[in-house]
Amino acid sequence: MTRLPSPRLLAALLALLAVGAGCEDSVDPTLGTDQAFSVYGHLDPTADRQALRVVPIGATIGADTSRTINAEVTSVEPSTGRTVTWRDSVVVYDDGSVGHVFVADYTPAPGAVEVTVRASDGGGARVSVPVPALAQPEVPTPETTGATVSYAIGLEAPRVLDTELVYYVTGVAPAPDDTVAVAYDPADGFSDAGGGRWALGLDFLRTSRAFLASGSVPGGRPALIEVAVRAFVANEAWAVPAGGFDLDRIAEPGTFSNVAGGFGFVGAGYWTEARWTPSLNTQSRAGFAVAQDPASSLFINEVSADGWVELYNPTLEAISIGGYSVQGGTHRLDVPFGMAVGPGGFWVAEVGFTRDDVVRGSVALVSPDGERVLELDVAGIIEAELGSYGAYPDGRSRRLRELALYRDDDLFRGLTSPTPGAPNSIGVTVAVVNEVYSAGAAGWVEVYAPLGVTGVLVTSDSSTPMNRWRSAGIDGDGFGSAGEREGVLDLGQIGGEVLVAIWRRDNPPRVVDVRTYGPQAQGLSSGLVPDGDLATWQTGLLPTRGAPNAPARFASR
Repeated sequence: MTRLPSPRLLAALLALLAVGAGCEDSVDPTLGTDQAFSVYGHLDPTADRQALRVVPIGATIGADTSRTINAEVTSVEPSTGRTVTWRDSVVVYDDGSVGHVFVADYTPAPGAVEVTVRASDGGGARVSVPVPALAQPEVPTPETTGATVSYAIGLEAPRVLDTELVYYVTGVAPAPDDTVAVAYDPADGFSDAGGGRWALGLDFLRTSRAFLASGSVPGGRPALIEVAVRAFVANEAWAVPAGGFDLDRIAEPGTFSNVAGGFGFVGAGYWTEARWTPSLNTQSRAGFAVAQDPASSLFINEVSADGWVELYNPTLEAISIGGYSVQGGTHRLDVPFGMAVGPGGFWVAEVGFTRDDVVRGSVALVSPDGERVLELDVAGIIEAELGSYGAYPDGRSRRLRELALYRDDDLFRGLTSPTPGAPNSIGVTVAVVNEVYSAGAAGWVEVYAPLGVTGVLVTSDSSTPMNRWRSAGIDGDGFGSAGEREGVLDLGQIGGEVLVAIWRRDNPPRVVDVRTYGPQAQGLSSGLVPDGDLATWQTGLLPTRGAPNAPARFASR
């Protein structure tokens, strides 16, 4: 997948690490001062490795060209008590000059971080860096008029330095079948709305048309898979200087500095994002290639032998189905004109078929011109007296083609408890996501299986083939877990999703639980208290991998 970063902020971040690193070392503007070091960089509370550029201020020109440096870098978090000693990494730049970048394999907690750079003679520099809390953009249902589709996107943050959109598209030369991620800078970014709120009024149609006309995507009209709004959240000290991040200006001592006993700037920030899929009607209006009926964004989400069919709309916009019909066997329900399935909503069609009507057939959503827009084969599925047949989680379905044994089995569909007009549920707690701990590369997921099922698999990416899902290793008490260092899990600090499936001999695996978790405080987890109770998900827990969950002893850490 191709990923193109934002040019504006990338240049600024690189400047903080590389300023003075090239031939500029031969003309050090800080010579003759009492300061010991210049320090540049930023702390990222979503990354598991941090980096700071350290430049000693010597009494001779070219002082930073040796392979060693008389400096020790440490950081302390007053709120957690964590002390970290950073290690020197020698970097040789393209022009042959040498720089020193100190790195630390840790994720800073939101709050203050005190960084100290000290020489052996006691001289040094220090900087206090407030690390912002983790947050995600909020993308609401758009406001749609005859000419516009606009999203009033909000974000809680001390400061937003940069905004970009990422379009995930197909149909891009020279690999038209691949999904390509292309970054695009919108004309307007997040603006300060006061009170710690930042706002972005995204005119999706205008912005997307400009994107398609910009030449960023070569080769015809691409099809849109999804779009993400990304923002670089920074602490308040990371204020943009007058005139912007001009490299020559910020290199001047004191122009852009928060380092005591030295020069330079150390900020704190991270990229955060939210993704969504606009309706096919909106995609078409924006200029993307759309071959399907707009109603094909819907899902046949649940079918009952009692004669009803549930439709689900996963998008943020209402989708009209007036004039369509829902069919099952020889039975048919005509949808009244003006009917629409609301954003994230469900609609139940009382078709009136019987089990015998559809036991060897299908149910379908049929357009006014007779096209079967959606169709679900229910042959042999709804013979059971109890339950219904539906997607779990709602709106998702795929076939596992990597395993020949199960290539005809849909792993995201199965018997569920009847929930017409509401999210689907499997009804029985077979195995659940019991606790999630996201800690950089050391994160893990704990699973609880109270019924003694031992074949339990877990993943953080529903698109991953199930033969790559990680075994949870259930013990005699029903607890099991899988870690990022042990498999293919990717547990982001900003948040994510975890899915659990059960695997029984001679039966296809089935997804039995899904959990979306949000930003986590450093050193704390999220989970169920008491264990296994799906309605009691809590944040701010003490991590207890492989053992019953426990609330944190303190409100925060």
